[in-house]
Amino acid sequence: MADVIDNGCETETKFTEMALASHRAKSRQPQQQSAAECEECGDIIPIARQLAVPGCQCCVLCQQLKE
Repeated sequence: MADVIDNGCETETKFTEMALASHRAKSRQPQQQSAAECEECGDIIPIARQLAVPGCQCCVLCQQLKE
């Protein structure tokens, strides 16, 4: 008979598999173009950031605040 710990482990495994599947699906989608201006503050996003993080929509500071 399964105990509480076994049930918890099974549930955690299912959630991990779902998260991985979601991440894989997103990584297969074509990347959108990086924004030239931050969607939060309106500052210009440097070209180096646009190239380093394809599809970025925020400047570094606003992205840090979001996270």
